[in-house]
Amino acid sequence: MTLNMPSRRLLKSASALTSSSASSPTTNALLPVLQSLSLAGNHPSCSSSRSLHTSPACAWFFSRSKKADDDASPMQKQLTGTADARKNLLNNLQSRLKGPAMFQDEAKATPSTGPSGRPTKDPRSYTPWGASLAKEHVARAADPDPRSRVRWERKMVIRQVRRGTDPFSVEPRVEKIARTERVLRSKSPFLATSVKKLVHLARQVQGKTVEDALVQMKYSKKKMAKEVRVQLEIARDLAVAERGMGLGKGEEKTEEVKIVTKDGKHLKIDDPTRMYVAEAWVNRGPWRGFRMYNHGRGMTSKQMKPSTSISVVLKEEKTRIREHQEREAKKYRQGPWVHLPDRPVTAQRPYYSW
Repeated sequence: MTLNMPSRRLLKSASALTSSSASSPTTNALLPVLQSLSLAGNHPSCSSSRSLHTSPACAWFFSRSKKADDDASPMQKQLTGTADARKNLLNNLQSRLKGPAMFQDEAKATPSTGPSGRPTKDPRSYTPWGASLAKEHVARAADPDPRSRVRWERKMVIRQVRRGTDPFSVEPRVEKIARTERVLRSKSPFLATSVKKLVHLARQVQGKTVEDALVQMKYSKKKMAKEVRVQLEIARDLAVAERGMGLGKGEEKTEEVKIVTKDGKHLKIDDPTRMYVAEAWVNRGPWRGFRMYNHGRGMTSKQMKPSTSISVVLKEEKTRIREHQEREAKKYRQGPWVHLPDRPVTAQRPYYSW
């Protein structure tokens, strides 16, 4: 014999029986059976009871218990482990380190295979990109033709000795000037100005001594005069530090020299090492941007923002003295100017030749 009835009605009747006639023997016999119909969760973690028609409170994925030792570090496992494990950990912490060198992980060795993929004896003979680091290979890359270089050096030494020992040999003019005179070329970064504005300042400092050029730029009302002054100071410092220019007369006693420059100006020079601006020019740079202007009838135009750099060449007064002497020597070689040269008259004809 079976009993077919909804579980909800059965439970309600059980609660009514327990409240009304709790002392009857029939109720006492059916009470454990009715209470068993109110199922609890199969899993121990499910503490709340539920009715028969509901879904399980604890799903299948809640039944998996997470192990507490999975997230624990090795040191935590040793601390929570046996007494021997804790003792070994304590001994390791108190003893000195016997591991590899401190910077061994930073100095990693390159692959031990060459460019062909074959293993090599020395793992440091090749870079990770396959380039050889052997001494003979690096020398070959830096000096591809050593025999030609040695022959060229030998040729230059022989030429220098021959010119120095041969009484009829003459040192070239360009080499003599490069050996006896100092020059510095300096170029500024691109400045926020145009060529038409900066060229006037370049013409103003050209031909003047460095001190006079700095004074001119100091009291100039032009906006870029400050930038030109800074560039002149940088060039002057580089000339003194790198080329040894403008260090004074020293112990040598030099007399005052009067010269005439190429522009026809008369100068008195008492210090041949004094620096002056021999050349100054400007170079056009890239556009810095543009500005839009609105005009009538819906027309617009662009105003480009230019950039310009200034370059200067600093030399010593020795160069101006030499140039003055060369001009005077050339003038004496040409002789006096004659309006009508003294030469015989030729090609005389009694009629016109045109």
